[in-house]
Amino acid sequence: MNQNHIITVKILDLPGAGGGCACSDLSLTPEYATAVQQKIAELKTNLESAYPGRVAVEYVDLRDNPVEKAGEHGQLLTARKYPTPLVVIGDQPKYAGSILVPQIVKAVGLALNHSREKQP
Repeated sequence: MNQNHIITVKILDLPGAGGGCACSDLSLTPEYATAVQQKIAELKTNLESAYPGRVAVEYVDLRDNPVEKAGEHGQLLTARKYPTPLVVIGDQPKYAGSILVPQIVKAVGLALNHSREKQP
């Protein structure tokens, strides 16, 4: 079994994707940006504590990343199929609308165990 397998957790964000006027879209406020970054920091800390060296966390603002925005998961936000942010674990979209740290940590553990079982 390969103990060095790394799972990537991507937080895809598309502030302003909620529609309506910008004055009522909370995802465009500085408070939203601060809250998202705080949750990401909390997530990184918890994942590193639970699975040292086995998880990478990436934040992707789709407004600044046209490649990710055009990709399969970015289109889920662009087409408004899911609310922002979208948490993708490995290559699977798992959570939308918020960053649920305990649930993400548990899902990553399951993904790590699943990938370990697939290793020769």
